[in-house]
Amino acid sequence: MNTNNIISSIVNLPERFYSLGNISIYSLLRETGYFEMYSQVDEINILKELIRNPEYINQWLSWSEDKRSSSGWYFKQNGDKKYIVGYYPAKEDLKTIEYSDVKEACAAFIKLEIEDIRKH
Repeated sequence: MNTNNIISSIVNLPERFYSLGNISIYSLLRETGYFEMYSQVDEINILKELIRNPEYINQWLSWSEDKRSSSGWYFKQNGDKKYIVGYYPAKEDLKTIEYSDVKEACAAFIKLEIEDIRKH
């Protein structure tokens, strides 16, 4: 599988997760081929895919909002029409980053989130 196909599958993960129901996000991510090619998937390539398919951004915002875990990455809009990517609970070595561009924030969140999933 080539990198573009992997990235396309990755940005579609929340939709697939909710539509399939009885499968873990870890399994879905593994099926994309990301585990074998993770070093070739970066924020820039994810951003390019989100520019082509902006409809996935709201799915990732919902994914972040719906997560039920004691720790992990989040992606949300703040009151100033900015977007925040951070880690809960806050850690000194993991800084919260504010973005004015939702696509850039989403790309950063996706890469952090999938790396967190891959490592667990």
